[in-house]
Amino acid sequence: MNNSSYFIPTDIMKPLHSIFVIILLSLACHIVSCSNSKLQETFNHAEFLMETRADSALKLLSDIDKTSLSGKAEKARYALLMSMALDKNLIDTTNFDVLQPAIDYYLDNGTPDEKLRTYYYQGRIFQNAGDRDNALNSFIKGSDIAPLSHDSLCVARLLVAEGIIYKEFYDFNGYASNYLKAATIYKDKALKELEFDCLMNALNGVIIIHDFHRADSILSLCSHFSSLDNDQDKAIEGYRLSYTLNFKSVQELKNMIDTHSRSWNLDINGILNLALAYNRIGENETPNNFSPK
Repeated sequence: MNNSSYFIPTDIMKPLHSIFVIILLSLACHIVSCSNSKLQETFNHAEFLMETRADSALKLLSDIDKTSLSGKAEKARYALLMSMALDKNLIDTTNFDVLQPAIDYYLDNGTPDEKLRTYYYQGRIFQNAGDRDNALNSFIKGSDIAPLSHDSLCVARLLVAEGIIYKEFYDFNGYASNYLKAATIYKDKALKELEFDCLMNALNGVIIIHDFHRADSILSLCSHFSSLDNDQDKAIEGYRLSYTLNFKSVQELKNMIDTHSRSWNLDINGILNLALAYNRIGENETPNNFSPK
């Protein structure tokens, strides 16, 4: 047989080679696309679970092979979601090993939501490390972006975190104002326990600075709460006593004590306020019979 019959002309080989290369590239793109799509699906699922099942979100993210992450945007999203999951699982971090890719990318290229979340978790890490100045700086930068963000829950958390630092710096007006703003957001989201906690903190702040009108307003806001648990009942009873002690007459304070008699449900702070109340009405021995329940 003549070997020349198997010869394929060069002008035919070139198109075949090109077609082969195109097929390989298409297959490679398809594989990468499928892999990327699966990763994004995992990210989306983890984010969906973040509020209600943070432990499951953390498990999903922990199972991701970090060597499979490609590109700054992908690494940034993983970094932010993992930081969220750690925080929501009460795993306090004090370094930026996890969050740094999000800081590097989102603060310049992110959406308002991505920037807000990044500043919030940056601030939380500083806060965990005891660096209140840098924590507050991060929260303030986040607050500047908050009006553009759609993530109202992150805004509320940022307000609370910022409020804690204001309290530590003895800025009780800022402390109270931040908690009031957060309470409004939690009320809109029908998160009553978080709303109640914020109102109690705000009430504490305005009582400290002796702001009667805001204290009166906050107590009025608390009137729509019902079926309080034991801890909430202790909190509101203690602050009502503190309110009366700070803003009402001796006779009104005595009337309140007489009305409640020995039915007080108070925590340790409430007991201390009760001691002050008895001291104010001139009955210094009575509080010895009370102890926290």
